[in-house]
Amino acid sequence: MDNNIKRKNGGINYLIRSKFKTIIIIIMIILAFSLGVIISKSNNTQVTSANKDNSSTKGQLDNSAPQDTIWTCAMHPQIRMNKPGKCPICGMELIPLESGTTAESNSRQLRMSETAKKIAQIQTTPVIRAFANSEIRMLGKISYDETKLAYITAWVSGRLDKLYADFTGISVSKGDPLVYLYSPQLLSAQEELIQAQKAKSTLARGSSILRSTADATFVSARMKLILYGLTEKQIDKILATSQTSDHLTIYAPIGGVVIHKNALEGMYVKPGTRIYTIADLSQLWVYFDAYESDLPWLQLGQQVTFTTLSSPGETFQATISFIDPILDPKTRTAKVRAIVDNKEGKLKPDMFVSGYVKSILNKNGEIVSNLNSDKLSQSQAPLLIPATAPLLTGKRAVVYIEIPNEEGPLFEGRVIVLGPRAGNYYIVKSGLYKGENVVTNGAFKIDAELQIQAKPSMMLPEGGGATGSLQQEPTDKTSALIKTTPVNSDKKESLKALNPKARQALTSLYDTYFQVHAALADDNLPKAKQEYDALKKNIGDIDMSLFGDFHQKWMSISDDIKNQATKGANAKDLEAARQVFLKLAKSIITLHDTFNHIGSQNFYLTFCPMVNNKKGTYWLQEVDTVYNPFYGKAMLRCGSIKDTLAPFKNEGE
Repeated sequence: MDNNIKRKNGGINYLIRSKFKTIIIIIMIILAFSLGVIISKSNNTQVTSANKDNSSTKGQLDNSAPQDTIWTCAMHPQIRMNKPGKCPICGMELIPLESGTTAESNSRQLRMSETAKKIAQIQTTPVIRAFANSEIRMLGKISYDETKLAYITAWVSGRLDKLYADFTGISVSKGDPLVYLYSPQLLSAQEELIQAQKAKSTLARGSSILRSTADATFVSARMKLILYGLTEKQIDKILATSQTSDHLTIYAPIGGVVIHKNALEGMYVKPGTRIYTIADLSQLWVYFDAYESDLPWLQLGQQVTFTTLSSPGETFQATISFIDPILDPKTRTAKVRAIVDNKEGKLKPDMFVSGYVKSILNKNGEIVSNLNSDKLSQSQAPLLIPATAPLLTGKRAVVYIEIPNEEGPLFEGRVIVLGPRAGNYYIVKSGLYKGENVVTNGAFKIDAELQIQAKPSMMLPEGGGATGSLQQEPTDKTSALIKTTPVNSDKKESLKALNPKARQALTSLYDTYFQVHAALADDNLPKAKQEYDALKKNIGDIDMSLFGDFHQKWMSISDDIKNQATKGANAKDLEAARQVFLKLAKSIITLHDTFNHIGSQNFYLTFCPMVNNKKGTYWLQEVDTVYNPFYGKAMLRCGSIKDTLAPFKNEGE
């Protein structure tokens, strides 16, 4: 019985423990669930808060994005807008301008990463101060020394009985006989001298007047023979022997070579007749051709070293004695004359030579006489940059320098003034300092990137407008005629004075002009030529008497339009037809500014900044949508409407 009671009590305890465990498990499950709900709510609250923060941040970014992003046109990088849209020139969709490589602090600067610099293969070289050495090479030709030429001429009329130098090229020495001349004039002149000598001796004891007269006669007779070509020695012989001769021997005044023989034996000659030309070849001239870019490196007194084909391996030295002040318009060269010694006779006139001059320039552009640059003061040396550094436009020289910067390579464009080129270097007159690093490879890539960003560059020195403004419009005479303000009262009165029939006659002319415009915008050359021809006929059909007091103005404008119409009708291609239209458009604008138009239709003054080598031009069209006649379908919408020109109306209309 006791055992039963124990087993019964044990079972009761077991049940109690089992129920207690179950209750504990249930409580733990409830607590776990409650804890999960609390954590979940906490997380949701945090996520919601984070989302709100993110949304706020995103909103701030979205609001700031349009302010940071600049929009530009791929075709016209000078266009820069602060919001997306279409290009006002060509109508293309604007694209965002990336600012990762810009340097906003300076519009001429461009920043790039080290990686981008390596990919673009940008190389720099420091600016140095050193003397500019240049070797100027020139081709030339040997010629006679004009100061060493002598002409043998007849000083008295007579007959050539004997020519001692009987062929061209013979060498003669000074004093050699050249000509034996017969002249009756010599005989009478010698008799006068002999008689004058006798009279002088006879009157030696006479009065002073007679003596002075005799002396003057004697001197005159002697001078007459000298003028006839006799030497002092020949005259003294005549006086000593009192014998006359009807022949005269002419002697060589210099030694040299007979380069021209102009007479033959037996010829009769007059005073001034050239018989021989003798050249002294012991000294010659060399004429070199120097290009105008080489002239700064040349000056009088410089030594020229040259060679000839006749003496291979041998060099000759000449001294520059003259630089021609006038340039040959055909070859664009100046003659440089040098004197060379030729006592050995190795050089011959008309030989071709090849020479060079070594020169050194200082910072003032002056040639240094001392060719040893090591002994020159470095303070007089100019700044030098490699010849590959500057970008030359014809008017300006642009270089890009690398500015030391911790944030990465930074390049800045700079306009400099260059001196002459010295081999592989340029002399810099201003714009750079010693030690600055100039870009010698990759400058075009930097310049192209600046152009894309509408910053000042080689081709666009003013850059593009930050607010999307176009290039500066032309300010020539034609643009000054554009009516951007209401017609003043004086002009309106003058227009009222014009015969209405004259203005009516211009209607067909305007219509034909608009047909030319439409054909060019459509790239239709045959149609354009046809309308050009029609325009020429329209001009001829207009009665000039209709213009009355405006006759002179009409004749001037109509002549211009007729000339352009004639050229357009004969144009061989679209480019030529469009070049004609460039001038025709100006004439039509002048016509409209003078006489206006009638009807109910407005005319539209249109401008394109890209035409005429980016100088821009205006034209008239009859619709308010741009139809570019200069680019046709390729850039049909390139341009903008600048003004609306209303038809002329009298008061009360």
